[in-house]
Amino acid sequence: MPLKKHHCQHLKNTSFFLLIAFIFFTSIISAQNDTLFFDANWKKCNKEIALYYRINPIKIKTKDAVGYKIKDLDSLYVINDYFTKSNKLQFEGYSTDKQARYLVGKAKWYNEDNTLLDSEDFKYKTYNKSKFEFPKWPILYLDYKIATKSQFIGGFEFCLDCETKNKLFLGLGFGVTSYNHTYYGLPDLHLSYNTPNFLFIKSGVSDKHAYALAGITVLNVLDLGFGYSQPFKKDEIPVIKGFTFGATFRLSSNQKAYTQLKFM
Repeated sequence: MPLKKHHCQHLKNTSFFLLIAFIFFTSIISAQNDTLFFDANWKKCNKEIALYYRINPIKIKTKDAVGYKIKDLDSLYVINDYFTKSNKLQFEGYSTDKQARYLVGKAKWYNEDNTLLDSEDFKYKTYNKSKFEFPKWPILYLDYKIATKSQFIGGFEFCLDCETKNKLFLGLGFGVTSYNHTYYGLPDLHLSYNTPNFLFIKSGVSDKHAYALAGITVLNVLDLGFGYSQPFKKDEIPVIKGFTFGATFRLSSNQKAYTQLKFM
């Protein structure tokens, strides 16, 4: 027996709504699967305890992301992280990988009230290389210290970590000091850890003594600090000991060695 016209129309409407419902629930499930949840330490976790979440990153052309082409890098992942509680943006940037370990271009971090917390422009690196790479261009440094005697030292520093805001300088130099109207050569080997907060910590040795200093740095161009010097042998001339003032001046064509001022 043939179906009545209105009954056929009812079946069509029912099928249509079932199709819409199926598409809706499929999209919800897909969205859930495309969302990554993180705890306070940025470890993956369940949604119930998550503080942050990330929509599964998509790829776009490198030029569209950072505004210029990069050799051997056709595209980048768009990374957007959010606060779980408020759904407000916590981070935005671009990365060569989905895990956002290797950022490229402008990256921005936000507070939960939408105010900018920090920003940084990341240069593209070939991450298949070893993390440590001996610097090609040394830094010329001139150093003056005074403890029991004045010391004038010059030499070269190497920036062991210039890609981050904190800088680590390894220095090797040679200078002179006078003692009882006689001049003595004074080799110098030191490490200086400089922060973007205008502070530094420095320790070093010569063949006569060891020293440690801490103080302020002016954009890593000039370090001024106080500390203490301890001789290896108190009866071996020249004797360099006691409270010490030090000043170090750096000159380099490598702009990454210096702290960059940011103007908002």
